[in-house]
Amino acid sequence: MNITLIQPVTDGTDIEPPKSLACLAAYLDRAGHNVRLIDLQIESIHENWESIFSSEPIDLVGFTAMTPQIKGVHEIAQKVRTLKPDIPIIIGGVHASVLPEQTLQDFPAFDICVIGEGEQTLLELVSRYERNEPMAHDSVLGIAFHTDEKNIITPPRPRLRDLDSLPNHHQYYDFDYYLNHNTLGFVDKSASLIISRGCPYNCQFCATRNFWTNRYVCKSVDGALDEIRNVMRLGAKGIKFRDSTFVINKKWVREFCDKIIAEKLKFPWSMNARVDLVDYDLFKQMKEAGLVSVFLGAESGSQRILDFYGKGITPKQTEDAFEICRKLKIRTGAYWMLGALPETREDMEATYQLGTKIKADQNFVFIFMPLPGAELYQYYLDQGCELEYDKIGWDKAVFSSAAGFSREELEAMRDKWYDDFNKKPHILIRGMNLILSIRSKEDFKDLWGKIARRLSIRS
Repeated sequence: MNITLIQPVTDGTDIEPPKSLACLAAYLDRAGHNVRLIDLQIESIHENWESIFSSEPIDLVGFTAMTPQIKGVHEIAQKVRTLKPDIPIIIGGVHASVLPEQTLQDFPAFDICVIGEGEQTLLELVSRYERNEPMAHDSVLGIAFHTDEKNIITPPRPRLRDLDSLPNHHQYYDFDYYLNHNTLGFVDKSASLIISRGCPYNCQFCATRNFWTNRYVCKSVDGALDEIRNVMRLGAKGIKFRDSTFVINKKWVREFCDKIIAEKLKFPWSMNARVDLVDYDLFKQMKEAGLVSVFLGAESGSQRILDFYGKGITPKQTEDAFEICRKLKIRTGAYWMLGALPETREDMEATYQLGTKIKADQNFVFIFMPLPGAELYQYYLDQGCELEYDKIGWDKAVFSSAAGFSREELEAMRDKWYDDFNKKPHILIRGMNLILSIRSKEDFKDLWGKIARRLSIRS
């Protein structure tokens, strides 16, 4: 079959490659299907997507969407329906997975929701369409679909256990485009990798558990290194591991570092971690293996709010984690949230004080937003909050806080925290290095794009 997958625009400061759709494309291609990926995050494609879409034969269209994207994705799906009235349109991703019936009801351009992990499910769906077989309530595991009388949700599909078995996917998106838009400290041309799925932790603001379940699955060390070698051959100079938490399996991490050191592989890399998993000896070994920066979810300086978030950490652990990284000269990034419904002025002041104390090299300040799939989403509904999808975003306040701050005041506070936390000499040094790296008009355009994306979250 001829399959077109469409990646929607993603709001935020960083543009990440469409890895989920690329994984699906690789899986379908290996099975013999003709697949293309239209990436609307690339401006030149976004401007001409309808003509690009119509330029090749199409038998089926697939989308992915998170909650802030779902309305915009549905508008595109409606245009697709106008251009190709008879083809099936499938929606996957977090929003459709956690609210499948509501997605089908609210967004009628979608014929089927893929729930959770999509490779095997989408391949089975494509095969049924290819054979013209009708859908039945147990026809394909892990989907939701319409009938004339009601919506049907089939039993869940078991998770994949062997991530090494998945085909390479980096050739299915514009690898060079994202390589030239990704930096790792002073290192340009950094590739984004995700080598695991799932998370065993229970943060109440995160939908990962309801999308992937609590089962953590990771590539083998050799499988991860093979993927790294592949993207380095394609031109990558550094690696950004985008896994939710890289150091869940410390035995795996030690083996990974041992092999990098033994094989004398030289590349800088970064990753995400929890503050309670920062261990001096382990991080020392990781630094020897090329780790240059770690991004840590500090979230709040108030124990009461950390408990509300279900983080399972303390402010003291946050201080200790950043101190360990400072001793090892590993650059740090800190994620902060403010504006949770029960948060008081005292809670916010505790966060501000912790943020100024730990002196992270980079700070990212977000206004808390409950998203479908997270346990706190239901808490907000129970409190009588109306959660309209087109108002949900990563860069704006939707509710006032218990502390009496209006939405406008919360946004102003976010901006102040961001400015105060990031007033450090190294920020100026990094900016000078980026300016000095300009060698052509294309370099200038890339740098300006990075600055514009950084500023857009503040406007």
